[in-house]
Amino acid sequence: MKDVIFTTEETYMRRHDERRVRERRGVLTFGAGNELYGIEILSIREIIKLREITEVPRAPRFLLGVVTVRGLVLPVVDLRLRLKLDAPALGRAARILVVVHRGERYGILVDDVRGVVRFADNQIEPPPASLAPSESPFLAGIGRFPDGGEERMVILLSLDAVLAFDVARGGAR
Repeated sequence: MKDVIFTTEETYMRRHDERRVRERRGVLTFGAGNELYGIEILSIREIIKLREITEVPRAPRFLLGVVTVRGLVLPVVDLRLRLKLDAPALGRAARILVVVHRGERYGILVDDVRGVVRFADNQIEPPPASLAPSESPFLAGIGRFPDGGEERMVILLSLDAVLAFDVARGGAR
Protein backbone atom coordinates (compact mmCIF):
# COMPACT_ATOMS: atom_id res chain seq x y z
CA MET A 1 0.00 0.00 0.00
CA LYS A 2 1.34 3.41 -0.91
CA ASP A 3 1.90 6.06 1.68
CA VAL A 4 -0.72 8.75 1.65
CA ILE A 5 0.55 12.24 2.36
CA PHE A 6 -1.84 14.75 3.79
CA THR A 7 -1.15 18.42 3.65
CA THR A 8 -2.71 21.35 5.36
CA GLU A 9 -3.96 24.34 3.48
CA GLU A 10 -1.17 26.41 5.06
CA THR A 11 1.52 24.02 3.80
CA TYR A 12 -0.02 23.97 0.36
CA MET A 13 -0.18 27.78 0.16
CA ARG A 14 3.42 28.15 1.38
CA ARG A 15 4.64 25.75 -1.34
CA HIS A 16 2.51 27.55 -3.91
CA ASP A 17 4.02 30.93 -2.89
CA GLU A 18 7.57 29.52 -2.97
CA ARG A 19 6.96 28.12 -6.45
CA ARG A 20 5.58 31.47 -7.62
CA VAL A 21 8.68 33.29 -6.32
CA ARG A 22 10.85 30.92 -8.34
CA GLU A 23 8.85 31.62 -11.50
CA ARG A 24 10.47 34.39 -13.45
CA ARG A 25 9.22 36.68 -16.18
CA GLY A 26 11.52 36.91 -19.22
CA VAL A 27 12.20 40.43 -20.50
CA LEU A 28 14.16 41.27 -23.64
CA THR A 29 16.42 44.21 -22.85
CA PHE A 30 17.63 46.72 -25.42
CA GLY A 31 19.08 50.18 -25.72
CA ALA A 32 17.28 53.25 -27.00
CA GLY A 33 18.90 56.63 -26.57
CA ASN A 34 21.12 56.22 -23.52
CA GLU A 35 18.72 54.07 -21.51
CA LEU A 36 18.04 50.38 -20.99
CA TYR A 37 14.49 49.31 -21.82
CA GLY A 38 12.65 46.03 -21.80
CA ILE A 39 9.60 44.28 -23.26
CA GLU A 40 8.23 40.95 -22.08
CA ILE A 41 9.77 38.21 -24.20
CA LEU A 42 6.35 36.67 -24.86
CA SER A 43 5.50 39.69 -27.03
CA ILE A 44 8.62 39.32 -29.20
CA ARG A 45 8.22 37.28 -32.38
CA GLU A 46 11.71 37.81 -33.78
CA ILE A 47 14.61 40.24 -34.02
CA ILE A 48 15.76 41.32 -37.48
CA LYS A 49 18.57 43.46 -38.83
CA LEU A 50 17.73 46.90 -40.05
CA ARG A 51 16.45 46.88 -43.63
CA GLU A 52 14.96 49.31 -46.08
CA ILE A 53 11.82 50.93 -44.73
CA THR A 54 9.15 52.25 -47.11
CA GLU A 55 7.75 55.58 -45.94
CA VAL A 56 4.04 56.02 -45.28
CA PRO A 57 2.60 59.42 -46.30
CA ARG A 58 1.13 61.62 -43.55
CA ALA A 59 2.28 59.25 -40.80
CA PRO A 60 3.45 60.51 -37.42
CA ARG A 61 7.20 61.27 -37.33
CA PHE A 62 7.96 58.25 -35.11
CA LEU A 63 6.29 55.88 -37.60
CA LEU A 64 9.16 55.41 -40.04
CA GLY A 65 7.14 53.40 -42.54
CA VAL A 66 6.59 49.73 -43.30
CA VAL A 67 8.76 46.67 -43.95
CA THR A 68 7.98 43.24 -45.30
CA VAL A 69 8.87 40.32 -43.06
CA ARG A 70 8.10 36.83 -44.36
CA GLY A 71 5.46 38.21 -46.68
CA LEU A 72 3.76 40.33 -44.02
CA VAL A 73 3.80 44.13 -44.15
CA LEU A 74 4.27 45.70 -40.76
CA PRO A 75 4.64 49.27 -39.50
CA VAL A 76 7.97 50.25 -37.93
CA VAL A 77 8.04 52.60 -34.96
CA ASP A 78 11.32 54.34 -34.05
CA LEU A 79 11.27 53.92 -30.27
CA ARG A 80 13.66 56.83 -29.76
CA LEU A 81 11.35 59.22 -31.57
CA ARG A 82 8.26 57.72 -29.95
CA LEU A 83 9.71 58.34 -26.49
CA LYS A 84 11.05 61.78 -27.54
CA LEU A 85 14.67 60.76 -26.93
CA ASP A 86 17.74 61.96 -28.78
CA ALA A 87 17.96 60.06 -32.06
CA PRO A 88 21.54 60.07 -33.33
CA ALA A 89 22.44 58.09 -36.44
CA LEU A 90 21.82 54.37 -36.10
CA GLY A 91 24.79 52.06 -35.73
CA ARG A 92 25.40 48.56 -37.01
CA ALA A 93 23.85 47.10 -33.87
CA ALA A 94 20.42 48.64 -34.60
CA ARG A 95 17.64 46.06 -34.80
CA ILE A 96 13.92 45.84 -35.46
CA LEU A 97 11.99 43.93 -32.82
CA VAL A 98 9.00 42.24 -34.40
CA VAL A 99 6.31 42.21 -31.72
CA VAL A 100 2.77 40.92 -31.61
CA HIS A 101 0.33 43.17 -29.80
CA ARG A 102 -3.42 42.60 -29.77
CA GLY A 103 -3.12 40.20 -32.68
CA GLU A 104 -1.20 42.64 -34.90
CA ARG A 105 2.51 42.61 -35.77
CA TYR A 106 4.65 45.71 -35.46
CA GLY A 107 8.33 46.53 -35.81
CA ILE A 108 10.06 48.54 -33.11
CA LEU A 109 13.40 50.07 -34.07
CA VAL A 110 15.98 50.05 -31.24
CA ASP A 111 19.67 50.99 -31.00
CA ASP A 112 20.82 47.53 -29.91
CA VAL A 113 19.65 44.33 -28.23
CA ARG A 114 21.30 43.44 -24.93
CA GLY A 115 19.73 40.11 -23.93
CA VAL A 116 17.07 38.45 -21.82
CA VAL A 117 16.75 39.13 -18.10
CA ARG A 118 14.48 37.06 -15.91
CA PHE A 119 12.64 38.94 -13.19
CA ALA A 120 10.78 37.58 -10.19
CA ASP A 121 7.63 39.57 -9.44
CA ASN A 122 9.32 41.16 -6.42
CA GLN A 123 12.06 42.59 -8.69
CA ILE A 124 9.57 44.68 -10.66
CA GLU A 125 8.26 47.90 -9.18
CA PRO A 126 5.30 49.92 -10.43
CA PRO A 127 6.04 53.32 -11.95
CA PRO A 128 6.76 55.94 -9.26
CA ALA A 129 3.58 57.51 -7.91
CA SER A 130 5.12 60.96 -8.33
CA LEU A 131 4.94 60.50 -12.11
CA ALA A 132 1.44 61.21 -13.34
CA PRO A 133 0.16 58.72 -15.95
CA SER A 134 0.07 61.57 -18.48
CA GLU A 135 3.81 62.14 -17.92
CA SER A 136 4.85 58.50 -18.22
CA PRO A 137 2.25 56.58 -20.22
CA PHE A 138 4.92 54.34 -21.73
CA LEU A 139 6.14 53.05 -18.38
CA ALA A 140 4.84 49.63 -17.29
CA GLY A 141 7.30 49.33 -14.40
CA ILE A 142 10.93 49.34 -13.33
CA GLY A 143 12.87 46.10 -13.14
CA ARG A 144 15.93 45.77 -10.93
CA PHE A 145 18.56 43.07 -11.36
CA PRO A 146 22.13 42.41 -10.26
CA ASP A 147 24.77 42.89 -12.96
CA GLY A 148 28.42 42.35 -12.11
CA GLY A 149 28.02 43.33 -8.46
CA GLU A 150 25.92 46.40 -9.28
CA GLU A 151 22.18 46.80 -9.39
CA ARG A 152 20.86 47.76 -12.84
CA MET A 153 17.46 49.15 -13.70
CA VAL A 154 15.41 48.37 -16.78
CA ILE A 155 12.51 50.56 -17.84
CA LEU A 156 9.72 48.17 -18.75
CA LEU A 157 7.59 49.49 -21.57
CA SER A 158 3.85 49.31 -22.06
CA LEU A 159 3.16 48.17 -25.61
CA ASP A 160 -0.37 49.53 -25.22
CA ALA A 161 1.08 53.05 -25.03
CA VAL A 162 4.01 52.64 -27.43
CA LEU A 163 1.79 51.26 -30.18
CA ALA A 164 -1.21 53.55 -29.64
CA PHE A 165 -1.25 55.70 -32.76
CA ASP A 166 -3.53 56.45 -35.67
CA VAL A 167 -2.00 56.88 -39.12
CA ALA A 168 -5.21 58.38 -40.53
CA ARG A 169 -5.05 61.27 -38.05
CA GLY A 170 -1.28 61.53 -38.31
CA GLY A 171 -0.53 61.28 -34.62
CA ALA A 172 -0.48 59.42 -31.36
CA ARG A 173 -3.48 58.70 -29.23
